[in-house]
Amino acid sequence: MSHVAHLSLQTKPGSFQKVCDRYHQFAQEVLAGHPDLHDVIIVGNQAQNVIEGFGIWENAEQAASIEDTEGFAKFLADIEGNLAAPVGRNDLLVFYRMNPKG
Repeated sequence: MSHVAHLSLQTKPGSFQKVCDRYHQFAQEVLAGHPDLHDVIIVGNQAQNVIEGFGIWENAEQAASIEDTEGFAKFLADIEGNLAAPVGRNDLLVFYRMNPKG
């Protein structure tokens, strides 16, 4: 069963786009080359200053291993001053996934 690593970021007013851009950069630079990562989805609600990221992994161990990387630490350090609350992290299971175009 696939595993989802979920990050929730509450940004300070005026920091939403900066954090979105940095999260996108992190996904492209760090996550893109990971062989056990299926998908990355980053969504946001600008009115609430909330950004959420979902990484769908082959297994929980691989998802958790990304947190021990230099790239993840740098990402968090880069956005820390733009956050209104600590980073929220959840581990979820994928029970159903539809890929209508694949």
